[in-house]
Amino acid sequence: MATPSSTDTHAPAPGDVIEFSFLWKHERDAGLLEGVKDRRCVIAAILEEGRRVVVMPITGTEPAHDNKIPLSGGALGLERQSWIVTSDLNVTVWPGHDLRPARNPNGAWWRYGRLSDGLRKRLADEMQAIIRSGQARVVPR
Repeated sequence: MATPSSTDTHAPAPGDVIEFSFLWKHERDAGLLEGVKDRRCVIAAILEEGRRVVVMPITGTEPAHDNKIPLSGGALGLERQSWIVTSDLNVTVWPGHDLRPARNPNGAWWRYGRLSDGLRKRLADEMQAIIRSGQARVVPR
């Protein structure tokens, strides 16, 4: 689905918000290969010199667990209060078939915008803590 232009030289960076077919672990465990719906997600880390990225989902339904970072409504084109789910990760090639064009792109055809410096640091710290604790639900794509 991703169709980068030959003139699009923007590389992904941690904190970039994208539209992505996020595959939850329970969906993969049920045999699905693609996410049930496209959703806003945030790039949490860059791997292999930008050839792979780690993506976390953004949801408009507050998770019952503590592995979340709140985002205010209106931020990054989000219509309402939302949360980054820090315990669920997809690791995928960049740009992959699961990347979708942003409806109102900012700086690149696939980018809605970028988290603030403070949120990017918090995201990185929480991702490291979740991985160290063994609570991360990682789905390779």
